Amino acid sequence: MRATKTFVEQVLAREELLPNKNLGQNFCVDEAVLHRLAAALPLAGRTVLEIGPGLGGLTEQLLDAGARVYAVEKDGRLFDFLQRDLLHERLTLIHGDCLKTDYGFLPADFVAAGNLPYCITADIVTMLLTMQPAAMLLMVQKEAAERFFARPSQKNYGPVAMVSQLYYEAARLCEVPPGAYVPPPTVTSALICLTARPDAPQESPKSLLKFAAACLRMRRKTLYNNLTGAPGLRVVLNEMGLCENVRGEALTPEQLLTLYRRLNDK
Repeated sequence: MRATKTFVEQVLAREELLPNKNLGQNFCVDEAVLHRLAAALPLAGRTVLEIGPGLGGLTEQLLDAGARVYAVEKDGRLFDFLQRDLLHERLTLIHGDCLKTDYGFLPADFVAAGNLPYCITADIVTMLLTMQPAAMLLMVQKEAAERFFARPSQKNYGPVAMVSQLYYEAARLCEVPPGAYVPPPTVTSALICLTARPDAPQESPKSLLKFAAACLRMRRKTLYNNLTGAPGLRVVLNEMGLCENVRGEALTPEQLLTLYRRLNDK
């Protein structure tokens, strides 16, 4: 088993590896946690894109679940280690930056998974939303996890919350304490599972993310001021029963979608 404190500490010592803080390297050493994440969905025969395999703890669980895994690792030291130490016919290791990799080889129904580095979680989640995987199995900082469930006007309600809720059903699996990692982070993490909604919009998530960001560009300003210059905005707001001084953060995901469609029809 790879996700144990003994295994991780022995590998780090033997390979003379120091976890890279800039890459957010905190290795999960709780086998049960990783098993719960990999077992949240039936993965046998499915293609999984794993972001940041690290020392292969989650990778092992995904393979044991029967998945075909493509794992993208930015750290050359860890990539070299995995190439030597984790050989499997259903595993393809890719050395590169997950935010700059061409994923044209993935099937439309792929699943995204990963213990995401805290420092770039938002960037990775935004990228994944634009890629529209069939599902996502993510280990993220608890604060980041709550954004998927945020409601209008809450502090953590933003473009990710608005758009992800249009395309995915999110479920909390469990919280993960700092002691489940080597080295332990200073925050609690959480496991979340997102599955594609059957009634997801046909519009591009990338376009809706951009539109949501524009609606919330200045949170203290009104939606009308943030979208100033949008043709027909005043009329559309009136038709939707929204006053001119409504703020973007007050829009439900469904209202955001309606507003986007109405303005693009004008």
